[in-house]
Amino acid sequence: MTNKRLIIAVSLAVGVLLLCGIYVQMHGSETDAPLQSPSLKHFLGTDQLGRDLFNRLILGSGVTLSLSAVVMIISVSIGLTLGMIAGIERKWMDKALMFIADMILAIPSFIIALVVLSLISNSTVGLILALTIAWVGRYLRYFRNLTRDIQKRPFISYAVLSGNSTVQTTITHTMPHLMSNILALITADIGKIILSISGLAFLGLGIKPPIPELGTILFDGKGYFNSAPWLFFFPGMLIGGYALLFQMLNKKITQ
Repeated sequence: MTNKRLIIAVSLAVGVLLLCGIYVQMHGSETDAPLQSPSLKHFLGTDQLGRDLFNRLILGSGVTLSLSAVVMIISVSIGLTLGMIAGIERKWMDKALMFIADMILAIPSFIIALVVLSLISNSTVGLILALTIAWVGRYLRYFRNLTRDIQKRPFISYAVLSGNSTVQTTITHTMPHLMSNILALITADIGKIILSISGLAFLGLGIKPPIPELGTILFDGKGYFNSAPWLFFFPGMLIGGYALLFQMLNKKITQ
């Protein structure tokens, strides 16, 4: 039953993506009268430049989700690697890495991203670097603690007694057990990263127009809140919807 539901969900997702791709191809460079209200021609209306808002939100979703995925992949990769080293070594390196992780965790990730972006290039690359620094401390401590717990299990001792080196034991036994926790970790945090990216873009940091990111679309729409509220309402609902969707997915996975 679960497999059937999964197949149905994946099929629906692929179908929605295909329909969105077709819509983008049909309305990609099309412009019309500005600030038109939602209609059959423009499902969510047009923006201040006459661009189709639904088309903009599709493109903006791609940018936001792609950046979130990049930040998540880099943060988890660094956290997994350094966390395993800290959990296995248990010497001065463990203390040094945990000191760095504690310093990062002591400050809210959004504040760290603001500070980093103010010190380095205010660009897309700078945004990815800033959020990676802000989130890597959490994953470093998380994987270090998991590694320590795994090291206490009997099969690790048996692997060492069988003549496996530390590297072999880590790759064949420790890492597979850590990987099983990554999906739950990703679904728990990617919604927060989406909110961080859109929030920073709303403040004019990281993503710059004309790149159609959801935060920049929301920022553009706030000036027309009274005359064209759909420009502000739909991007905000979509950002919140993505965060809620991933939280619901995480709840389903962890049950």
